[in-house]
Amino acid sequence: MAIEGIKERIIQAAAAEFLQKGSGGARMQVIADKAGINKALLHYHFQTKQRLYETVLRQQFSKLIDSLFEQLEKETDFDTWLQSLIRKYLREIMTAPGLSRFVLWELNSGAKVLPQLFKKCLADKGHDPSFILTTINRRLQEEGPGNIDPVHFLLNLLALCIYPVIAKPILEQILGSGYFKAGDFIASREEEIFKLLKQGIYRQNEEDK
Repeated sequence: MAIEGIKERIIQAAAAEFLQKGSGGARMQVIADKAGINKALLHYHFQTKQRLYETVLRQQFSKLIDSLFEQLEKETDFDTWLQSLIRKYLREIMTAPGLSRFVLWELNSGAKVLPQLFKKCLADKGHDPSFILTTINRRLQEEGPGNIDPVHFLLNLLALCIYPVIAKPILEQILGSGYFKAGDFIASREEEIFKLLKQGIYRQNEEDK
Protein backbone atom coordinates (compact mmCIF):
# COMPACT_ATOMS: atom_id res chain seq x y z
CA MET A 1 0.00 0.00 0.00
CA ALA A 2 1.23 3.51 -0.85
CA ILE A 3 2.74 5.50 2.00
CA GLU A 4 0.28 8.37 1.54
CA GLY A 5 -2.62 5.93 1.73
CA ILE A 6 -1.34 4.53 5.01
CA LYS A 7 -0.81 8.00 6.47
CA GLU A 8 -4.31 9.06 5.48
CA ARG A 9 -5.79 5.97 7.18
CA ILE A 10 -3.80 6.78 10.30
CA ILE A 11 -5.00 10.39 10.31
CA GLN A 12 -8.64 9.36 9.85
CA ALA A 13 -8.38 6.79 12.65
CA ALA A 14 -6.62 9.30 14.89
CA ALA A 15 -9.25 11.98 14.22
CA ALA A 16 -11.99 9.59 15.36
CA GLU A 17 -10.05 8.64 18.48
CA PHE A 18 -9.09 12.22 19.39
CA LEU A 19 -12.67 13.40 18.86
CA GLN A 20 -13.96 10.75 21.23
CA LYS A 21 -11.30 10.92 23.94
CA GLY A 22 -9.19 14.03 23.39
CA SER A 23 -5.43 14.08 23.13
CA GLY A 24 -4.90 12.97 26.71
CA GLY A 25 -7.25 9.99 26.58
CA ALA A 26 -6.41 8.70 23.10
CA ARG A 27 -4.10 5.68 22.81
CA MET A 28 -1.69 4.99 19.97
CA GLN A 29 -2.45 1.26 20.04
CA VAL A 30 -6.16 1.93 19.55
CA ILE A 31 -5.38 4.28 16.65
CA ALA A 32 -3.15 1.64 15.06
CA ASP A 33 -5.90 -0.98 15.43
CA LYS A 34 -8.48 1.34 13.85
CA ALA A 35 -6.10 2.08 10.97
CA GLY A 36 -5.48 -1.64 10.45
CA ILE A 37 -1.73 -1.47 11.02
CA ASN A 38 0.70 -2.41 13.77
CA LYS A 39 1.90 0.09 16.34
CA ALA A 40 5.48 0.03 15.02
CA LEU A 41 4.30 1.25 11.61
CA LEU A 42 2.24 3.96 13.27
CA HIS A 43 5.30 5.23 15.13
CA TYR A 44 7.33 5.07 11.94
CA HIS A 45 5.03 7.65 10.33
CA PHE A 46 4.21 9.65 13.47
CA GLN A 47 6.87 9.32 16.14
CA THR A 48 4.76 10.76 18.96
CA LYS A 49 1.08 11.13 19.80
CA GLN A 50 1.57 14.89 20.03
CA ARG A 51 2.87 15.07 16.47
CA LEU A 52 -0.08 12.99 15.25
CA TYR A 53 -2.52 15.21 17.17
CA GLU A 54 -1.03 18.34 15.63
CA THR A 55 -1.30 16.79 12.17
CA VAL A 56 -4.97 15.93 12.73
CA LEU A 57 -5.75 19.43 14.00
CA ARG A 58 -3.96 21.00 11.05
CA GLN A 59 -5.96 18.92 8.60
CA GLN A 60 -9.25 19.57 10.40
CA PHE A 61 -8.83 23.34 10.61
CA SER A 62 -6.75 24.25 7.55
CA LYS A 63 -9.75 24.59 5.22
CA LEU A 64 -11.68 26.67 7.75
CA ILE A 65 -8.74 28.95 8.46
CA ASP A 66 -7.88 29.42 4.79
CA SER A 67 -11.48 30.26 3.85
CA LEU A 68 -11.84 32.75 6.72
CA PHE A 69 -8.59 34.51 5.88
CA GLU A 70 -9.60 34.65 2.24
CA GLN A 71 -12.89 36.28 3.17
CA LEU A 72 -11.31 38.73 5.62
CA GLU A 73 -9.11 40.05 2.84
CA LYS A 74 -11.89 40.60 0.30
CA GLU A 75 -12.56 44.24 -0.51
CA THR A 76 -16.33 44.19 -0.94
CA ASP A 77 -18.98 46.44 0.61
CA PHE A 78 -19.42 45.93 4.34
CA ASP A 79 -22.71 44.03 4.24
CA THR A 80 -21.45 41.58 1.61
CA TRP A 81 -18.19 41.17 3.52
CA LEU A 82 -19.92 40.44 6.82
CA GLN A 83 -22.56 38.13 5.32
CA SER A 84 -19.90 36.11 3.52
CA LEU A 85 -17.75 35.90 6.65
CA ILE A 86 -20.69 34.59 8.68
CA ARG A 87 -21.65 32.15 5.93
CA LYS A 88 -18.12 30.77 5.56
CA TYR A 89 -17.62 30.20 9.28
CA LEU A 90 -21.10 28.92 10.12
CA ARG A 91 -21.35 26.48 7.21
CA GLU A 92 -17.91 25.04 7.92
CA ILE A 93 -18.64 24.30 11.56
CA MET A 94 -22.25 23.18 10.94
CA THR A 95 -21.28 20.71 8.21
CA ALA A 96 -18.19 19.51 10.10
CA PRO A 97 -19.28 19.36 13.77
CA GLY A 98 -15.99 17.72 14.70
CA LEU A 99 -14.37 21.16 14.46
CA SER A 100 -16.29 22.48 17.46
CA ARG A 101 -15.54 19.32 19.45
CA PHE A 102 -11.84 19.77 18.78
CA VAL A 103 -12.15 23.35 20.04
CA LEU A 104 -13.68 22.06 23.29
CA TRP A 105 -10.93 19.45 23.72
CA GLU A 106 -8.34 22.16 23.12
CA LEU A 107 -9.92 24.42 25.72
CA ASN A 108 -10.06 21.60 28.25
CA SER A 109 -6.40 20.74 27.67
CA GLY A 110 -5.08 24.29 27.93
CA ALA A 111 -5.25 25.30 24.24
CA LYS A 112 -1.63 24.40 23.50
CA VAL A 113 -1.90 23.51 19.81
CA LEU A 114 -4.68 25.45 18.07
CA PRO A 115 -3.38 28.99 18.80
CA GLN A 116 0.01 28.08 17.34
CA LEU A 117 -1.71 26.62 14.28
CA PHE A 118 -3.54 29.90 13.70
CA LYS A 119 -0.33 31.88 14.13
CA LYS A 120 1.49 29.64 11.66
CA CYS A 121 -1.28 30.03 9.10
CA LEU A 122 -1.08 33.80 9.53
CA ALA A 123 2.69 33.74 9.13
CA ASP A 124 2.43 31.58 6.01
CA LYS A 125 0.22 34.29 4.50
CA GLY A 126 2.62 37.04 5.53
CA HIS A 127 0.49 38.39 8.41
CA ASP A 128 1.13 38.86 12.10
CA PRO A 129 -1.49 38.06 14.79
CA SER A 130 -2.80 41.64 14.73
CA PHE A 131 -4.03 41.17 11.15
CA ILE A 132 -7.48 39.87 12.15
CA LEU A 133 -8.36 42.68 14.55
CA THR A 134 -6.77 45.34 12.33
CA THR A 135 -8.84 44.19 9.37
CA ILE A 136 -12.08 44.02 11.37
CA ASN A 137 -11.47 47.44 12.89
CA ARG A 138 -10.82 48.97 9.46
CA ARG A 139 -14.04 47.52 8.06
CA LEU A 140 -16.02 48.73 11.09
CA GLN A 141 -14.64 52.24 10.69
CA GLU A 142 -15.62 52.20 7.03
CA GLU A 143 -19.18 51.27 8.01
CA GLY A 144 -19.58 54.16 10.43
CA PRO A 145 -17.89 56.46 12.94
CA GLY A 146 -19.03 54.45 15.97
CA ASN A 147 -16.55 53.44 18.66
CA ILE A 148 -16.99 49.69 18.21
CA ASP A 149 -14.42 47.43 19.86
CA PRO A 150 -13.18 44.93 17.22
CA VAL A 151 -12.41 42.37 19.95
CA HIS A 152 -16.02 42.32 21.16
CA PHE A 153 -17.27 42.30 17.58
CA LEU A 154 -15.12 39.24 16.84
CA LEU A 155 -16.18 37.49 20.05
CA ASN A 156 -19.85 38.11 19.28
CA LEU A 157 -19.42 36.78 15.75
CA LEU A 158 -17.66 33.60 16.90
CA ALA A 159 -20.03 32.95 19.81
CA LEU A 160 -23.20 33.47 17.77
CA CYS A 161 -21.95 31.00 15.17
CA ILE A 162 -20.43 28.26 17.28
CA TYR A 163 -22.82 28.03 20.24
CA PRO A 164 -25.67 26.27 18.38
CA VAL A 165 -23.16 23.64 17.23
CA ILE A 166 -21.57 23.06 20.64
CA ALA A 167 -24.88 23.06 22.49
CA LYS A 168 -26.81 21.11 19.85
CA PRO A 169 -27.15 17.86 21.88
CA ILE A 170 -28.72 19.79 24.77
CA LEU A 171 -30.82 22.14 22.64
CA GLU A 172 -32.24 19.27 20.61
CA GLN A 173 -33.60 17.66 23.78
CA ILE A 174 -35.11 20.95 24.93
CA LEU A 175 -36.36 22.42 21.63
CA GLY A 176 -36.77 19.24 19.60
CA SER A 177 -34.42 17.72 17.04
CA GLY A 178 -36.58 18.70 14.07
CA TYR A 179 -35.67 22.35 14.45
CA PHE A 180 -31.98 21.70 13.84
CA LYS A 181 -32.55 19.21 11.04
CA ALA A 182 -34.48 21.70 8.95
CA GLY A 183 -32.72 22.32 5.66
CA ASP A 184 -33.00 26.09 5.97
CA PHE A 185 -31.72 26.30 9.58
CA ILE A 186 -28.22 27.35 8.50
CA ALA A 187 -29.56 30.03 6.17
CA SER A 188 -31.94 31.40 8.81
CA ARG A 189 -29.15 31.35 11.40
CA GLU A 190 -26.89 33.30 9.03
CA GLU A 191 -29.59 35.95 8.63
CA GLU A 192 -30.20 36.25 12.37
CA ILE A 193 -26.49 36.63 13.17
CA PHE A 194 -26.11 39.28 10.48
CA LYS A 195 -29.10 41.25 11.80
CA LEU A 196 -27.87 41.08 15.40
CA LEU A 197 -24.40 42.30 14.52
CA LYS A 198 -25.70 45.06 12.24
CA GLN A 199 -28.18 46.24 14.89
CA GLY A 200 -25.31 46.44 17.37
CA ILE A 201 -23.30 48.58 14.95
CA TYR A 202 -26.17 50.96 14.26
CA ARG A 203 -27.02 51.28 17.96
CA GLN A 204 -23.42 52.07 18.82
CA ASN A 205 -23.22 54.62 16.00
CA GLU A 206 -26.40 56.33 17.25
CA GLU A 207 -25.10 56.45 20.83
CA ASP A 208 -21.82 58.00 19.70
CA LYS A 209 -23.45 60.84 17.74
